[in-house]
Formats: sequence, C-alpha cells, structure tokens
Amino acid sequence: MIDPMANIDAAPAGPEMDAAGGDGNQEVFDMNAYRSNFRKMDKIRSFMGIASGCVAGICGLTGLAGLACFIILHITVNLSLLAFKMKFDLHSYSRESMFAFLTADLQKCAMSFMLFW
Repeated sequence: MIDPMANIDAAPAGPEMDAAGGDGNQEVFDMNAYRSNFRKMDKIRSFMGIASGCVAGICGLTGLAGLACFIILHITVNLSLLAFKMKFDLHSYSRESMFAFLTADLQKCAMSFMLFW
C-alpha cells in the first residue's frame, strides 16, 4: 500500500510469506511509515497548540471560554488530518481508536497553548 503521508511508495509486487511459511494473510504494519506519520502529526498538533493560544489571547478568551477554544481547535485540527490526509481511513495509518486519535497529545498541546495564551 502506498503511504501518502510518509511519501513511501508501495513495496514491489510479489508473493507475501511470513516467517512461519504462511500465505501472508496477516496485517502488515510498516513501523517506519508509522514513525514518519506520527512525527508529522506531532509537528502539526504542536503548531496548533501555539497558534490557538495566540488566537485565544488576542481574542481575550479567558477561563472556560479559552479552554473551550483550545479543545474545539484541537479536535478540529485532528478531524482535518483525518479528513484531508487520511481520507477517514484511520486504521490504514494507525492502530489507535478514533477517540485516542482525536485526543492524542492533548496534554502536550495544552502546555503550548497555555504558554502562548
């Protein structure tokens, strides 16, 4: 399978065999592509935390309004990643559940958000 997020082409065609001599009906998961995808998503989410902190600070959102701004923007960015980069096919790129994907790096991004708020 071609991985457009990691810019990795598909492996050459050929018979798939596992170490035990099976017919290759197992799930294939490329860790290099996963790491590359994770690094790119981490950069996007970190930048989102900084940008949303600046937006909330400039707009004067304090207290729960600022927290709501952060959560809404965090989920919006994750849904955008899911829609535009993954074509809503999360399980081809990650073994995470939908909830785990949407809330990934929430604490780390919250620290960046508060720093720039």
